Amino acid sequence: MRVSEAEMAGSRRYLLLLGTLSLLVYGGIAWLSQGFMYGQGHAQRPILAFVGLYIAAWLFSMLAFRQVRQSPCQRLEVWLLMAFACLFRLVLLFSQPIQEDDFYRYLWDGEVLANGLNPYRVAPLSVLNFTKGLSPSAELPLRAADEDDLPRLASIPAHDGRFALILSRVNHPAVPTIYPPLAQAVFALSALAAPGSLLALRLIFLGFDLAICGLIVAVLGHLKLNRSLVLVYAWSPLVIKETINSSHYDVVPTFFLMLTLLLYVKKRVLLASFSCALAILGKIYPLLLLPIFVGKMVTTHSRRQALLGLGLVIGVVGLGYAPFVAAGSMLWQGTLAFAERWQTNSLLFPFVQSSIGERWAANSVIALLLAFSVLCLLLRHEVRDDQEFLWINFFALGLLFLCSPAGNPWYFLWLVPFLCIFPLRSWLLLSGLLGLYYLWFYCLYHRTAETFRWILWVEYLPFYALLVWDWLKKRENRQEI
Repeated sequence: MRVSEAEMAGSRRYLLLLGTLSLLVYGGIAWLSQGFMYGQGHAQRPILAFVGLYIAAWLFSMLAFRQVRQSPCQRLEVWLLMAFACLFRLVLLFSQPIQEDDFYRYLWDGEVLANGLNPYRVAPLSVLNFTKGLSPSAELPLRAADEDDLPRLASIPAHDGRFALILSRVNHPAVPTIYPPLAQAVFALSALAAPGSLLALRLIFLGFDLAICGLIVAVLGHLKLNRSLVLVYAWSPLVIKETINSSHYDVVPTFFLMLTLLLYVKKRVLLASFSCALAILGKIYPLLLLPIFVGKMVTTHSRRQALLGLGLVIGVVGLGYAPFVAAGSMLWQGTLAFAERWQTNSLLFPFVQSSIGERWAANSVIALLLAFSVLCLLLRHEVRDDQEFLWINFFALGLLFLCSPAGNPWYFLWLVPFLCIFPLRSWLLLSGLLGLYYLWFYCLYHRTAETFRWILWVEYLPFYALLVWDWLKKRENRQEI
C-alpha cells in the first residue's frame, strides 16, 4: 500500500511527540534516582513513582511500536527512532542506580583481574576479613595457594579508598564470582580504562547496547522485515533501565548471541561458531541453543562442517577458561551457589520445587524439560528456514526464562531482540509487567513482604492469559483454513 508524503509526515510528528514524552519520563527517572542513595532512606525511596514512570515509558514505546508497524520502513524514520533511543540512554548515563548493586562486583572483579590476580580463587568476604585483621571464616575455606593471594588482594583497597568502599558493597561477598571469563575480560577492560568508575562500565555497556540495535536492523533487513521494528528493543524501558541505570552486564553476551544468529542466517558458519563460543563464555545460557546451532549447520552445510563448528566452540570455550583453571573447584563455586540457592521473581519454579521437594530435583526436572523441548523444536521445525531457526531459539530462551528460579528483569534482556522479529503481544506485555519486580523492595522496606506474592501473580498472570488466548485464536484460524 502506497503511503502519501502527508501520512509519512504525520507519522514522524507522532513519533516525535512520543519520543519527547518518553524523554521527559526518562528525565523523571533520572531525577527520582537521587532518592536511591546506597544504604540510606529505604522506606522513603520513591519506588512507587519509579514503577509508574517505567510503565509510562513502556506505554509510550508500545504506542510508537503500533505506529511504525503500520507504516513502511523509511531510512529517516529509523534514524529518528535511534536518535531518541540514544537520548534516552544519555539521560540515564549519570543517574543513581535504582535498587541494584551488582556493578560493585563487576568493578571489584575487573580490578582484581587488571592486577594480574584470579577473581575466582578468593571470595570478597575473605579479602574484607583480611583487611580487618580477622581470621578467615570456617565457611570460607582457602587453599594454601589461595591464601598467598590475600595480601595482594588486600593491597587494592589499601592503596585506593574507592575500592575499600566497593569491596564493602559487593553483594553475596561470601560467594566467589559467578561471572564467566568474557565477563571478567570486560570488567578488566573497564578497570584498565578507569579503575572503579561506574561511568566507564556504563559506556562499555552502552557500546554493546547500541551495537545490538545495529545487529537487529541487519537481521530485519535479511528477513525483509520492517527495519523500524528495532524500536521494540531500542525504546524498551527494560533494556534502558537494566543496561544503563542498573548497569547489568547481560547486554554483552546478548550482543554475541545476536551476532551468532546473524552469522548463522548469513551462512558464515565458522564465524558464527566463534561468536557462539564467546556468548557461552559470556553466560552459560547459550549452551541450551547449541543443539539448534548444530542442527542448522547440518541442514545448511554438512555434518563435517557441523563437527568443525562444534569443535571450534569447544576449543574457544576451553581457551577462555584456561587462564583461570588454577582456581580449581572455586572456578564453579559461584555457579553452584546460584543453582542451589538463588530464587527470585519466579512464578513457575516455586510450584515445581514445592511439588518435588528438593531443590536439586527441581533443577533436574527443569533441565530435562528444557532438553526435551529443544529436541521437540528441532523435530517439529525446519531449521533450514531462517525465520523458523530464529523462532525456535526464541522459544527455547523464553521457556528457559519462564522456568528459571531467578526471573530477574535483566535476564529477559536476552529475549527483547527477538521481539523485534516476533512482536507477540503477550511477550511485549511481559516486558512492561516485569517493572513490577521493583515493588518487592517497596514491600520489603514497609514490612509487607508477603504482599509481593500477589504482585507476582499480577506480574505474570496477564502474560499467561494473553499467551493462551493468542494460541487458541491461532489454532482456531488454522482449523478454519
